[in-house]
Amino acid sequence: MAFINLNACCGGGGEGAPNSWESPQLTGMHRLPPHSRNVRAMADACASAKSDGSAAPPCVCLDTSALETAAGEGAGAAVTSENGWQFRLFPDPLHIPAGYIRPGTAAFVSFCSKETSIPSNWTMADHKECCSVHDPPRYTNVQMPFDVLYPHVPEENPTGVYRLDFSLLPEGWVMSENNDVKLRRRVVLHFGAVESCFYVYLNGQFVGMGKDSRLPSEFDVTSCTNYYGKDNGATGNTLAVIVLKWSDGSFLEQQDHWRGMAGIHRSVFLYSTPAEAFIEDVFCQGELTNIEGTIDQNALLKDCKGLLKIQARIGRDSNTRITGKNIYYNEQVECVRAGDICYRILFQLYDADGSSSFEEPIDATYEGNKLIKDAHLRSGLISFQVEVPESVKAWSDETPALYKLKATLLRIDQSSPNPTSTVDVVECKVGFRNVQILDRELLINGKAVLIKGVNRHDHSQTGGKAITLGEIRKDLLLMKQYNFNAIRTAHYPNDPYLYDLADELGLYVIDEANIECHGHYDMICREHSYASAMFDRVQRMVVRDQNHPSIIGWSLGNEAGYSMNHKMLYGWIKGYDTSRFVQYEGTVRPVWGQLPNVYDRDDSAMGSDIVCPMYATIDEMIQWADEIAPRLNETRPLILCEYAHAMGNSSGSLADYWEVIREKKGLQGGFIWDWIDQGLLQKDEAGRAWHAYGGDFGDEPHDANFNINGMIGPDKSPHPGMIEFKKLAQPVDFGLDADGEHPTIFVHNRRSFTKLEDLVGSWKLKINGFIVAAGTFSSPSIYPQAYTLLDIPSLENAFRDNNLRAAQNDLNASVHLDFVVSKRDNGSEVAKQQLTLGSCRPNCDGNLLPYASKILAQQSTNVPQVAREGRITLLSSNGFLAKFGADSADFEYSCDGNSHSLVKGLRPNLFRAGTDNDGVKQLGKQLHDKTKPLGRWLSLGLDCTTLENAKREVTSKVLPTSEKDCPSVVTEATIVAWPGKNVYEGIAMADALKSKQLESKVELGKWKQSVTMDGDGALYIENTITLEASLVKDLPRWGIEFAIPASMERSCFCALGPHEHYADRRFSAHFGVYEDTVPERPSTYVVPQEQGNRMGLHWIFFSEPSDEPIPKRAKLAASANSIDDVLVGKGLLMLPTDYNPDFSASRCTDAQLFAARHVNELEPSKDSNYVRLDAAQRGLGTGSCGPQTLPKYQINHDTAGNKCTVSFWVKPIGFETNETTA
Repeated sequence: MAFINLNACCGGGGEGAPNSWESPQLTGMHRLPPHSRNVRAMADACASAKSDGSAAPPCVCLDTSALETAAGEGAGAAVTSENGWQFRLFPDPLHIPAGYIRPGTAAFVSFCSKETSIPSNWTMADHKECCSVHDPPRYTNVQMPFDVLYPHVPEENPTGVYRLDFSLLPEGWVMSENNDVKLRRRVVLHFGAVESCFYVYLNGQFVGMGKDSRLPSEFDVTSCTNYYGKDNGATGNTLAVIVLKWSDGSFLEQQDHWRGMAGIHRSVFLYSTPAEAFIEDVFCQGELTNIEGTIDQNALLKDCKGLLKIQARIGRDSNTRITGKNIYYNEQVECVRAGDICYRILFQLYDADGSSSFEEPIDATYEGNKLIKDAHLRSGLISFQVEVPESVKAWSDETPALYKLKATLLRIDQSSPNPTSTVDVVECKVGFRNVQILDRELLINGKAVLIKGVNRHDHSQTGGKAITLGEIRKDLLLMKQYNFNAIRTAHYPNDPYLYDLADELGLYVIDEANIECHGHYDMICREHSYASAMFDRVQRMVVRDQNHPSIIGWSLGNEAGYSMNHKMLYGWIKGYDTSRFVQYEGTVRPVWGQLPNVYDRDDSAMGSDIVCPMYATIDEMIQWADEIAPRLNETRPLILCEYAHAMGNSSGSLADYWEVIREKKGLQGGFIWDWIDQGLLQKDEAGRAWHAYGGDFGDEPHDANFNINGMIGPDKSPHPGMIEFKKLAQPVDFGLDADGEHPTIFVHNRRSFTKLEDLVGSWKLKINGFIVAAGTFSSPSIYPQAYTLLDIPSLENAFRDNNLRAAQNDLNASVHLDFVVSKRDNGSEVAKQQLTLGSCRPNCDGNLLPYASKILAQQSTNVPQVAREGRITLLSSNGFLAKFGADSADFEYSCDGNSHSLVKGLRPNLFRAGTDNDGVKQLGKQLHDKTKPLGRWLSLGLDCTTLENAKREVTSKVLPTSEKDCPSVVTEATIVAWPGKNVYEGIAMADALKSKQLESKVELGKWKQSVTMDGDGALYIENTITLEASLVKDLPRWGIEFAIPASMERSCFCALGPHEHYADRRFSAHFGVYEDTVPERPSTYVVPQEQGNRMGLHWIFFSEPSDEPIPKRAKLAASANSIDDVLVGKGLLMLPTDYNPDFSASRCTDAQLFAARHVNELEPSKDSNYVRLDAAQRGLGTGSCGPQTLPKYQINHDTAGNKCTVSFWVKPIGFETNETTA
């Protein structure tokens, strides 16, 4: 059997010669030069022209969906395929039968029985049965997925063969008639991106090969294309693409994502252009000539003067030879072909309404046009500048004004009766904007703009690295919805469609080259053999994307060291494109090694115009702004290329970062890591959905769930951290001056370029969390970055009607004013703010707030009783019973006639199911990492505690709801931890714990509980935890947990909310009355962990489901505002005293959450909801990769002492008892 020799096609293959896929100097063969023509737009225009009968250059998409559409068109389609794409996976590239690339052999070779679609990754389907090759997804972060040193790759190198048999092309694809003259055309095959190295054959002929998994490759296939009229007897075309999973390029693609997701993962196109002369490329820069340096931050951009800088290239195919004068030196030379045929490009600019900017199209050869400056003609190269006569609209993230530049290639034949004819047309979008670095500031159109950015990987939960245009659009719309204004294309160029959308929607983009060598950090950047490959990736990215105004900066890659190769790349970009900055994070790394950040490298500015570290601490940023930058006379701003690592329940201290960013000169924001959890959707045998990550496909080595670190889930559902960021990045803020008879409200326009006239607002006045008045207002006409007073007559009336001053002075009332600002055109929320006008003191044992006193006031005349049954103690009244066990510290609270407990299992709770920032539980080595507290918590046994040596006595207590003594049961016990006792199968950190020398048990401290019952049967429960002082060191939490019936899944609460938040992620939480439901299975995060916390609890009512809605407005006057209206149905009302604790409720215990690797593994309780009340809980931080939780958000002895108390009332509502109805 004859096998395909891929090396022979590339000029090698002799004995001892390197493989072409292991030769970094070979970046491709027969690939066409890079260009910025929008091929997808060409295909769309061709499809539109077909439907309306107009003319357009031939261009078709060869994606599976496009071929299916073409099949429905029948004979009217330019290209049809009976079988579509077929696929076969082989274990290596050396044993592929030659029949797979030959025409007419489809019936004699076998293809995979699974349906194959393009674009796709073959790793997303299991080909083991049909191809005998198992190649699942695999994830690693720093380490390579295989153990072979560059440039070699494993001999077992899965190789896919894609084959498409399609129809003959129309003759017009290779020959067209223009002014009665037949002109040759060329046919170009375009691959949007292929991972990682591929070889192309058309009709059995080798076309070319390419590397770089994230950029297009194009090939001129004219000579081997079969078309109608070609006299070779062919009845169709056979395209074969051989794709290798690994190549020398894989060592430049060591990004933190799914590795080796091989296949044709972006769109494939076939298009035709003229051959003798065509518009190869147009590079157009739109600048604002009347904006230089820093301008007034409050100014509007008006009467902007526009300048177009244009460089265009007229290309020719390889068969077009030009003879004659071959010296071009300091003279103007037009583009000519044989027979004195001249080619010339005319340019016209159109605004959004389609109006032309120039009276006549711009001809750079016409010296009489005074608008043209600095024109140079060098045969096929045209360079000039032209002033736009009328004022232009500036492009920015707030005003994404786009123009269209149309370039028309004319063929001029003076010997013809019709000497001038159009042979090619190219259109591109243009935005007029300036990007400048000056005095430690990044200026966009003269203003220092804060970068509110996010890093974005290509990812689809169902498609892997093959993402649809709809998924891209949803990503960017979500970013705009949540007030992001910038994207870093981490860590490779994206599909061109993303940049089109960024231009349209208004998002700044840092376009990043596909270069990361994390596992060989200091090495490849110093390799001469890889220099050409690095340059190839940067040059082709820049040229492809050069016309997008959204791109304000180029990035040389990520985590690939920093040496002479990078300086070469920086130099080329700065020589080619002066309209943007260049950044590279490696310029603030040590000469050798990656840590720590070094800000005084003398060669840093030779590789980056921005100081762009990753994961700098807040203290480090302050030091840079206050001391380092002034000392170095630094002129570059600091913009974090990565920060706030969003792995799992994360995004702690975003508000702390942004406080410093807004305060310190030279700090201009950054890019959160990262956008989306890279989980791959799976379903278990029961049909339950879960998401896979590293190791779930049997891939070794792997880095577990370290790729689950997004601001949104794999299904694009926003995580709570998104709400926090949206609040911090919002374009409108409100402030309060509380002096005077009525508060004075002012509004701050945080925008840089526009007023607020496109926005509308609404307000709500809340007392004790309830809405007492509401209204709307129009946003004031306020200039960028300016403040103004907010005059809302309806709000003034509400203040007066609700006697605001009295409410403010009433320590029993919490008074808040909520603002929401939305888009006038579509109602989407862009900003919200809550102003506190008055705060009440918390409930305390001796002095309940009025609403609490009213609700808890004893309704019956019953007197609570104490009884004993052997060693069991009973408290009872009004049909309710509290039963205290003989030998345990536990008690059970129930209602007679109901076999289910209302409250049980109350115990101290000192553990939380570790967040990924506490420690990645599936990375065993982190058990000993002193920067990760989870290992210490497990070693201390906080996950398994009991109450030992319980002692109990009965006393009495006078409650504020009763004038008489009420019986109390006081329990004291020792809190004991049992390190390693809980078993967590498959949790690497717990497995590592088994090999550690642990104490058998640890006495943590003392527990004291007092349970008092009033005549209505309500309980007042006081719990005091006193720990050994040395153990109060960065504890996870400090509180209690107990169980209530699972049927009480509906909750209404008065607290900060409505969404989940923590001490260092609560800036977006507002005080109010909210509803929620305890989920059956916690699923906020891909990996089960601590979740659902809220702070500042005033009261909560757990009840059984009801169709009756909970009122959102108070029916009572402000002075008597109560919670009566929310007590609907049967349930438990809980009122904390002394302070307002954190709280959460779940169907799973912390131990269950910690034991699970995926959400489908959770087995929620069928009987219980677990309620947690915490005196304090540790903040979140971003310690999975970056700074840990700040000390002020930790639980330490120096700030919290060693004693805490959690006290609260439990009041049954709506229960039928044998004695009365409560």
